Amino acid sequence: MDEAQLAQVESLCETLYTGKPSSNGEKITREEAQSRLLSLQSSASFIPQCQYILDRSQSQYALLVASNSLTELITSHWNNFTIAQRIDIRNYVLGYLANNGPTLQDFVTLSLIKLVCRITKLGWFDDATHRELTEDVTKFLQATVDHCILGLKILNQLVDELNIPTSGRTLTQHRKTSVSFRDLCLFKVFQLGLTTLKQLQTRAIATANHRQEVILGEQALGLTVRCLNFDFIGTNPDESTEDVGTIQAPTNWRPVLQDPGTTELLLDFYANTDPPRSNKAMEAVILICSVRRSLFPSDKEREAFLGRVMTGIRELLKNQTGLQHQDNYHQFCRLLGRLKANYQLSELVKTEGYLEWLELAANFTTQSIRNWQYSTNSIHYLLALWGRLVAAVPYVRPETGAKGHVQALENHVLHVVECYIESMLGSVETVLRSEGALEDPLEDDGSLMEQLDRLPTICRFQYNSVATILVAKFDPLLDKYRELMGHLMSSSTESAPPNVALQVAILEGQLTWLTYIVGSIVGGHSWSSSRIGNGEETMDASLSKRVLQLAQMIDYRLTNSNGVGKADSKLEVAMLYYFQNFRRVYMFMWEQSSSGGSSISTMGSMKLESVPSTKQKVYQNMFENMGLGDHTVVANLIVTKIGKNLKFWPDEHDIVAKTLNLLTDMAGGGGRSEG
Repeated sequence: MDEAQLAQVESLCETLYTGKPSSNGEKITREEAQSRLLSLQSSASFIPQCQYILDRSQSQYALLVASNSLTELITSHWNNFTIAQRIDIRNYVLGYLANNGPTLQDFVTLSLIKLVCRITKLGWFDDATHRELTEDVTKFLQATVDHCILGLKILNQLVDELNIPTSGRTLTQHRKTSVSFRDLCLFKVFQLGLTTLKQLQTRAIATANHRQEVILGEQALGLTVRCLNFDFIGTNPDESTEDVGTIQAPTNWRPVLQDPGTTELLLDFYANTDPPRSNKAMEAVILICSVRRSLFPSDKEREAFLGRVMTGIRELLKNQTGLQHQDNYHQFCRLLGRLKANYQLSELVKTEGYLEWLELAANFTTQSIRNWQYSTNSIHYLLALWGRLVAAVPYVRPETGAKGHVQALENHVLHVVECYIESMLGSVETVLRSEGALEDPLEDDGSLMEQLDRLPTICRFQYNSVATILVAKFDPLLDKYRELMGHLMSSSTESAPPNVALQVAILEGQLTWLTYIVGSIVGGHSWSSSRIGNGEETMDASLSKRVLQLAQMIDYRLTNSNGVGKADSKLEVAMLYYFQNFRRVYMFMWEQSSSGGSSISTMGSMKLESVPSTKQKVYQNMFENMGLGDHTVVANLIVTKIGKNLKFWPDEHDIVAKTLNLLTDMAGGGGRSEG
């Protein structure tokens, strides 16, 4: 390559990334420029040309193309190089970064870093030189502040490169390299990240200005999180989920993870910085709290660690530290949700200040729920915390730990549930009056289902009280809705006066929430539960009766208006959610007897004995308390609803799809009716 060819490459790069025409006046499109530049990746013989561009060009776009091309060539033609050539290329890129890195644009730097880390990964077992990258990077950390930032970026990319499989390599090859890196280097990399944080905390990097300190903090915290998130044992965790599993940190990490100074350092960074540093610090705390139980040599050490974490959380909750930031708030909710997942309730109740922690957590939860417009994506983590606490109560003796902890939990859970119901009902009018400024939580299907999945456990913990609250909300709304439907008759809601249409929209939105909540709770009934037979089915019946009355009301209006008087589509979807849960729990036990009119319950294909079992009594009691007729009446009601949906909602894909799913499940054994 000569200067003229270099100028042509630079011109093509300019066209590709900025859309500017070629400097020689030639009119080419971005697609044509990209096609020509891709020729640099066609053969290993183009490596000298890429190096020529890196050495001579002043164009950042040309440097990016050369770096990306080298990465592609090295990955695709790795076996064409000798070990010595691989080391030469690695040393060339590392030297280039050392000499030019601080002056390059970030996108060029990151591309070159990816290149050197890819070479390191592919050549890991070729020569010891490749395994010494961590030592080489230490020299960066000890040089200028800009070089220190560069070194941390290299380490971040190195952990990612060795943790994530590369296309074209087998999983066995990847795991072999990944495990070797874990054993030889990862702990040292983790320590380098923490050391940098300590230096920042003590202001030991005297030459760094504020901007550089911010970048150093971001890089060091990112490195800490990456190391803790490393796939230590080859489980290939799902990268798309936020749920943290158990962190399988090696035993030699114990002194650092168990050291009170480590958690204090991260909590200090959380308290004294802004996002993204603060929320990264909290993410690191979550991961440290998720380390495997067996990492601690005894229960005493584990209890001491938990006590420090609980104290830290209490202080943050008391002072509301950093929680005004959305990202911090979200991570803190994750921490609370994660805490019970990794520690047993019997351990939590023994910690100092447990009852205070419980009260603070309850207040934080209710505050979060009331401010639902800022916390929709985080509420389910808090509901998960209470669900896990409640689920563990039967396994903890009341006299264990803090005195009166069970009663305290009962009171707080009821308060949380009541607040959730009140706030979600209140959200309807707030959303409608915002005229599009606020997102409707009913339309965020992912967050809605996450919340509904967690409701049954906490609602059934104090089911009598919760059912009373729900009935007290449901009945006045049903009466008011019935009255409004009487005024509307066969006309559509849209044709009503604006004030009436708004009233209907608010009522239907609130009934949608109640239908979802009841559907969730009814769906949480367990036939294998030790609590079966204690009368919970009567509360299921009481709530179900109201939902089914609402369904009849909606269908009556729909039929009389020949499809003109439709309810809100969200209410129809909520009704289908309820039907699915009701069908799954209460309509799989029976089959209509071929003779006589009585129903004989079955469990699968097994006939029940003439003496009713507890399950059969519960089942019969459910339908008796609903007061709408036996299972055939309810089944017919659902089937009628299916028919109405398909007839009057043909253009609503979501309703049609969910209706057909319900029909398929009913026909497949989810209950059937005769007559």
